[in-house]
Amino acid sequence: MKITFTRTGEHTYTTSVLRDDGVTLEVPSYDRTAPLPHDLAHYVVERELGLKQGFWGCVADGAMFGGMTVISGRRRPHAGARSQVVLREAGQHGTEAEVFVGVLVRIMHAGLDTAPASLMPAAHALLSREWKPDKPARGPLAADEVRRVCAALRETEQRWQALAVGESLTVTWPRDK
Repeated sequence: MKITFTRTGEHTYTTSVLRDDGVTLEVPSYDRTAPLPHDLAHYVVERELGLKQGFWGCVADGAMFGGMTVISGRRRPHAGARSQVVLREAGQHGTEAEVFVGVLVRIMHAGLDTAPASLMPAAHALLSREWKPDKPARGPLAADEVRRVCAALRETEQRWQALAVGESLTVTWPRDK
């Protein structure tokens, strides 16, 4: 699946998706982008952590979230029912992805991932305060994972900031093997 983020203004962007089934979608962007668009941060965090039931994994599997529109292509028969199944199966894992995104972006902006090892507990405390699921999709994040994800977020933010209005950044969602 190819995801294209296009800078439409200093603080606005659009997102289009070409799914592997040939359907092109427009994904609404409700945030006014800070240094990094929220949906692009989702992509980075979900890809780096291998979260298959976060926002982008669900879209790849056929989910249609509110406000998404089909731009071209033809949805498969029973696509609406498939979308409901994907969203139901994702359940709290979608919320878990949302929490990881919010917390890891805050950790990255606060520089806690690049601080001396003695400050890493602050990052873990922030993570553990925000999310305590009954059945987590994965175990707690290790310090090296926090550093790796934050480094990827920082690099993506720099790439985004370097774009002029009208320019795009296209990324590929990994296929399941």
